[in-house]
Amino acid sequence: MKNSAPLMVTIVALATGLTTWSCQGESPPCGELTSTEAEEWNPRLRGDVEAALPSRQEAFEADPDNDEVRRAYAKVLFKLGDIWEANDVIAPLGTTTTCHAGDLRLAARTAYLLGDYARAVALNERLLELADEGSDLHAQALRGLTLAHYQTNDFARARELPVPDTAEGSASLLTFMQAFEGEPYGIGWTGDERIAHLPMTNDITQPGALPIVTLEINGEAVNLILDTGGDRLYLDKGIYERIGLPTLANREARYAYTGGETVEEPLGVAATVTMGDVTLSNVPVIGATWKALGQTSDGVLTTQILKQFLTTVEYDSRRITFRERSEEALAEVMETFGDTPPVEAPFYMTSTHLMFAKGSLNGHPGMNYFLDSGLAASMPLVIVEETVEFLELEKTEIEGTPYYWSPIESHGLDGLPSGPAQALGNVFVESDFFWSSGFMADVLISHQYLWPKGSWTIDFDNMTYYFPAAGS
Repeated sequence: MKNSAPLMVTIVALATGLTTWSCQGESPPCGELTSTEAEEWNPRLRGDVEAALPSRQEAFEADPDNDEVRRAYAKVLFKLGDIWEANDVIAPLGTTTTCHAGDLRLAARTAYLLGDYARAVALNERLLELADEGSDLHAQALRGLTLAHYQTNDFARARELPVPDTAEGSASLLTFMQAFEGEPYGIGWTGDERIAHLPMTNDITQPGALPIVTLEINGEAVNLILDTGGDRLYLDKGIYERIGLPTLANREARYAYTGGETVEEPLGVAATVTMGDVTLSNVPVIGATWKALGQTSDGVLTTQILKQFLTTVEYDSRRITFRERSEEALAEVMETFGDTPPVEAPFYMTSTHLMFAKGSLNGHPGMNYFLDSGLAASMPLVIVEETVEFLELEKTEIEGTPYYWSPIESHGLDGLPSGPAQALGNVFVESDFFWSSGFMADVLISHQYLWPKGSWTIDFDNMTYYFPAAGS
């Protein structure tokens, strides 16, 4: 999530690991944890992983009944970000009757990433059941359950989980969910059509400009930028306090827009958020250190708000459209594309809100693009050091800033190619953003790529983006 220089990227990456149970048979009881699997293969660059793929794929195709061969193939697919394929390969081993923690963990991860939250819950519950309390495995399962319940708005089940003994990482999220009264994101429509529009109030074509929309929080009008790099609704801390939002928990976070410095954020709840003809009730809110650092908007409209709907960012029409998540509403969206079917781009989502889709960069296919609409810059991309090294890109320092830029020959999501561009570097505040999710995060793509496409529909039921086809 970013707004103005210095740039903002919101990343809440949760480290995950693989641990192994040793047991006899395929059903409980499994006995005690006898060993912990250390990841022996720690590749650094994409080329290292791609080089390992052919031999592992060949071995799997030759002997698909060999569990070790299957695991090895699933792991390389996961690291490549080929999550759909990794899910298919690990699924026969990662079941709720297995005692192998590595299989459970990987299967739970792929299920979560692909939006199969019921299966992610079942596998993580199995993992939590088998793990020793206080172990890394137990903590991993608890994180997985916290996130899955968060995505399904099932805060009631989160209250059944063990109370965290730390405020770090997903523990602050669990603390917030357990203190939350009722269920979040109630939806009330003004009309029977169940559709709402939020006009964009600024010129989104200007370099560094992000869409700004006006909505009401507890009856007070606020101007928010659109940024899918953010999790919950972000509201400037001064406004948060003036409106009198109750605080349920606190957390520490750091962003590029804070210069990498840690800030404390209250985690609260708004009674209502009204966006045209739809009103959300009981809405989670983050109190952001925002205007104090030079931001001119009042906060950020983020992924979790968009996720409650079938959302279309209508760049050409200069508005955001919210529809109910239903097959009928999706059919309405399809009708808007006319006789030319849209380009469909499958995506997966990690952490609380980080969405990835496949694309190519400088002609290299299979790259993992982080879809973060909130890069306030003239450039459409943010690059990581590992990708710069892998593609042998040049780096030009930007005087007076910690950033650099690299020339790009071609870029874009699969089916939506674009030509030459520039990529901004040294933006992420994480020490290892590239590997922090367990798969390679090759590049971030943002507003300057998205708005010329005309519109962008985000379908969380099918985990698919829809864009107008080129020339339509």
